[in-house]
Amino acid sequence: MELPQLGKQCSVNFCKQNDFLIHTCTHCSLEFCKLHFHVSSHNCSKCKDNVVEKLDSAASDKYICTDKSCNSSSIIEMICTECKKHFCLSHRHHGCFEKTDEEISNELKAWQEPKHQFSIAKNVVDTQIAEKSKKSKNSALAQKVQLMKLKGRATGSNNIPLVHRKYFLIYPPLKVVKKEPRAVFISDDWTIGKSIDSIADIIGINNANNTSNPIKLKLFNHLNGQVIINKMDILVSSLLNDNILSDGQNLILEYSKEDTIDYTLYK
Repeated sequence: MELPQLGKQCSVNFCKQNDFLIHTCTHCSLEFCKLHFHVSSHNCSKCKDNVVEKLDSAASDKYICTDKSCNSSSIIEMICTECKKHFCLSHRHHGCFEKTDEEISNELKAWQEPKHQFSIAKNVVDTQIAEKSKKSKNSALAQKVQLMKLKGRATGSNNIPLVHRKYFLIYPPLKVVKKEPRAVFISDDWTIGKSIDSIADIIGINNANNTSNPIKLKLFNHLNGQVIINKMDILVSSLLNDNILSDGQNLILEYSKEDTIDYTLYK
């Protein structure tokens, strides 16, 4: 009785060993012995790791340097992050990030513009401050001169000590026939209510502040028509200390229930 053929031969030409435990390559499907079953042992033509692909000559010339004076090519594309173009290693610093003279000039102008605007605004503010300071000095000087004049012709209670006398030029109510302003003095330790009573007596006008009539005699600032104060129990000295009143100031005495009057009518 003949025995059936046992085992199979290795597919490697120089081996051809008969092996009972034959191995089949998963790539090329050929059979190999235990010495040549690995893809590297039999140089498997179907395994990608063993295949050296031939580079396409066209592909090697695909990436040509963008620099006009350069003809070098590369299989690796090197893109500039700024202009998105390919450059070789020799021309990778091609000045793409460098700004033109026009761009530099525009950026310089944009940088200098805030400084220019600030300089203009500062000059305007400085001029306004200087003008206000000049007006303030002139106003203070004019008020000092007026105070000296008022002291020479003001009328008031002789019982007021000289040290407590405060002088004002009072513009009388519009309904008074004799509308010329009067120079008066009051005491700085009087209330504003008592001061109004005294000024009304000096000018010789009716005073109904002690009645329920809503229209009262009030003192107003001659520069803006604003009431000096509505509370009649405030001391004159307190108003002077708070710079609400000043010695030698022009004031308007008027019948009103409002806090503002048209100061332009009193001249």
